[in-house]
Amino acid sequence: MLRSIPFLLLLLHAPFMALAGVDVVVETKTFHLQGSAPRVEVNMAMLGGTFERAPNAHSFLQARLEVTTLVEQGGGIVTYAKTELLGPESMDSIQGDLLHQEFFNLAPGGYDLVVEVVDLNAADKTPSIHRLPLAVGMRPEGVSVSNILLAERITPGATGPSAKYGYHAVPLLSDYYPRELTEMNFYAEVYGTDAYFGTDSLYLLNYQIEGFEKRTVFGGFKRVARNKGKAVEPIIASFDIRDLPSGNYLLALEVRDKQGELVTRTEQFFMRNNPIERSYDLQAMNGLDLSNTFAGALNDVDSLVEHINSMRPIADQLERKIIDDRIKDKDPDLMRRFFYSFWSNKSVDPEQAWKDYHEQVIKVNKLFSCRVMKGYETDRGMVYLKYGAPNTMMDRLNEMGTYPYTIWHYYRAGRYTNRRFVFYQPDLANTCMVLLHSEVPGEISNPQWNNILHQRNIALPGVQTQQPGSLESERVNEFFNDPR
Repeated sequence: MLRSIPFLLLLLHAPFMALAGVDVVVETKTFHLQGSAPRVEVNMAMLGGTFERAPNAHSFLQARLEVTTLVEQGGGIVTYAKTELLGPESMDSIQGDLLHQEFFNLAPGGYDLVVEVVDLNAADKTPSIHRLPLAVGMRPEGVSVSNILLAERITPGATGPSAKYGYHAVPLLSDYYPRELTEMNFYAEVYGTDAYFGTDSLYLLNYQIEGFEKRTVFGGFKRVARNKGKAVEPIIASFDIRDLPSGNYLLALEVRDKQGELVTRTEQFFMRNNPIERSYDLQAMNGLDLSNTFAGALNDVDSLVEHINSMRPIADQLERKIIDDRIKDKDPDLMRRFFYSFWSNKSVDPEQAWKDYHEQVIKVNKLFSCRVMKGYETDRGMVYLKYGAPNTMMDRLNEMGTYPYTIWHYYRAGRYTNRRFVFYQPDLANTCMVLLHSEVPGEISNPQWNNILHQRNIALPGVQTQQPGSLESERVNEFFNDPR
């Protein structure tokens, strides 16, 4: 199945993502069937751009992957499935992600899940092998709720192994919701309410969106249903999230008795990226009462200047212009009003958002400060604050044939997946590293980055500098293409 929005596929907390061959994102969800072992749903996404397409018998371009899913325990294979996965036929160059699902009934216990993918169109048929632990639990006594499955869409009338009580849920395989996604669909199952409440008794089912930090319902994102007890109650629901601002949230399902007392609860983390239109109207800002806010307590001018200047890595063009103006005029009242407005535009909890960000500023100052530059002013510090910590860092500071350099790899940088940054130290007397090349649109892009790394002006006595095309240059490309 083709996914239409490929950049959504990277999970913030993905069990794994391959870094070579066919890249795969995998999630597992467990549901309980009456009179049967737990049903484990293995949802996989093969990331577009990591496999090839070739003309088929009808002269259309088509992907062909062989996907083998194995469940192992104690070194032996418990069960497996092998499928030839075909992509859609196409004549254009647009290549999307491919979704695939497998279903296994497994006794409670600990397993290893292994996914092997072979690109049948590629010359190299070596499989990409991906392994992760799989824990299958027993259904708890009394009332319980299954995992929550976030879905792209849920459609009725389904039959076959993927059907869920007559519905088919296409997994989203991400806990990241950009502005383009305006609806949150989800599926879950509630078990055992018939035995606990009685088949003729009512209970309350709440599903709601909560702020992650304070665990309180955000705005009007709460629904309450009154249901009668059943052995299994499938939950198919959605929220319109077009007005849900950026932030970290929980999708929570609660079962409560008629008196409103909590019986059981489950939750699913997700991140919303939905920037609002920022307004920094001076007249509106003059009306802000900051006396009881975290910004109102900032009275030291030098601290305000430092705090505002540290916000530059995550500021847009307008905000950077205001930052420059506020640092120039050093009016404490204007600085406080801008400071508060800036974080109010970033989060529903501006004080916590600032605290979280300031912790990262302190960290990059310790890691990347150099000469007269503070860490947040350096290229590495700005990238770190803007995109977070890289998933891998490859530091090569003592190579004979190159300037000192480091390669950062991100599973996701903003809304882009699988991106790299190359930093180097062109001035060997200065420990500051500068950004040489990035794969993220809008950042510095330098196709000749490998050549530049080898242009050291001063060779060590008796040592010949390696040039591009050498073994050293191939090693640089290897580190770039296969981060460790």
